[in-house]
Amino acid sequence: MSKSKVYWFGPRGELSTVVKGQRLFELAGLNDCFSKGDTVAIKIHCGEWNNTGYLRPSIVTGIVEAVKDYGGDPFVCDTTTIYGGARTMAQDEYKVAARNGFTSATLGCPFIVADGDTGTDDVKVRVDGNYLNHTYIAKAIANADAMIVLTHFKGHPSGVFGGAIKNIGIGCCSKRGKSVTHLLKHPKYGVPGYTFKPELCRGKDCPIYKKCSESCPTGAFQVVDEKPYARLDLEECIGCTAYVSKMGCGVLSADQTVLKEMWFPFPATIPDSAKAVINHLGREHVGFINYAIDISPLCDCMRYTDSYILPNLGVFASKDIVSVDKACLDAADKAEGVPGSKAFDEEIENEPWKAGHEKFTYIPCSHRFKEVSQWIQINAAINIGLGSIDYELVEATPGPPEKYVLPKFREHFWGYIFRRRFKDDTPMPDLDCFKKKPKVSIEELTKKPKL
Repeated sequence: MSKSKVYWFGPRGELSTVVKGQRLFELAGLNDCFSKGDTVAIKIHCGEWNNTGYLRPSIVTGIVEAVKDYGGDPFVCDTTTIYGGARTMAQDEYKVAARNGFTSATLGCPFIVADGDTGTDDVKVRVDGNYLNHTYIAKAIANADAMIVLTHFKGHPSGVFGGAIKNIGIGCCSKRGKSVTHLLKHPKYGVPGYTFKPELCRGKDCPIYKKCSESCPTGAFQVVDEKPYARLDLEECIGCTAYVSKMGCGVLSADQTVLKEMWFPFPATIPDSAKAVINHLGREHVGFINYAIDISPLCDCMRYTDSYILPNLGVFASKDIVSVDKACLDAADKAEGVPGSKAFDEEIENEPWKAGHEKFTYIPCSHRFKEVSQWIQINAAINIGLGSIDYELVEATPGPPEKYVLPKFREHFWGYIFRRRFKDDTPMPDLDCFKKKPKVSIEELTKKPKL
């Protein structure tokens, strides 16, 4: 069996990241994922409110242009979140996306919240996964003819790393799909596995009782006037854990041993969900570009962006989702960490900042566990035939520079275009703008200033 090809541009060179993505789109043959007139979903992460680490809109627009050049009809999309936040409902996610720069005006095509207003517009899809039999895909993505997946490669606080597998395994699912993939309603690994101790609840004497009571979107968890003050209806609970995150009282909790048993399967379910998405659209209709730049320790779902833990590693593209993520992990492990970043935090074990050491096994999940293997996702993906780790890294070469300029400048140089305009409205300055003699010499300006 031949190796999967991963095409790659390094981080250096006089070539824009926008252009690198456009060129890799062609070299990896992602234009073959669709035919002229096909509807093409371009899956991104639009970033959380106040997060600044997400992919720049101009990078995404570059791929929109590439899809259009080959006759596709693109839309850019993301989905709502299962947890409470600024992207829980579509009407709020549109505000977040616009604030972060993703609008039809900037992208050149529609931006769509693919699972609808409340995140329940979906299609149930069968998958023979490691943990899952079914999941739910956002309807707008399920109805597309093809998909190009643009991923900001970085760490993830529960998935360990966020690559293309995570981008579609979580990001292409509706709320129900995210609940399934997070195993939130699983009898062993989900909320039903937590320990419920209603006798610990102080009721309305507790200063945060309102947070607990109002955080549950279905009313499954309530704080009432009579003892026991805490009430939980697991049949009504959707498993979003919104109220759990507000508690510090132990009313609903899991000890470290149980939590570890619940936590570790999650990275293994992400490939299950990703396979459901790929199978539904057809493997030949999905392509991947990973941007290993601005590599933060945690996901773009966070309400902030921590210092980058690694230098920029480049841009990677492939039709094999496992190969493209594995290539990014390999590049990350070869690199040295960025001094002063989370990679150097004293409590983190195994010196992940060193070249040759695993980065994501030790850094993103360190707030809960000393290590969670970065290979869980990859091994789980291999086990269900999602892709291959046997890849060939092909260093990309730039295309003709005239192809990647503003379209009007592809036929004529800018001087030709402005010649007629400058006849009547010249940019020629008056000579009295200049001093006859400068006030200070360059020699004086080169010295370090003194107080």
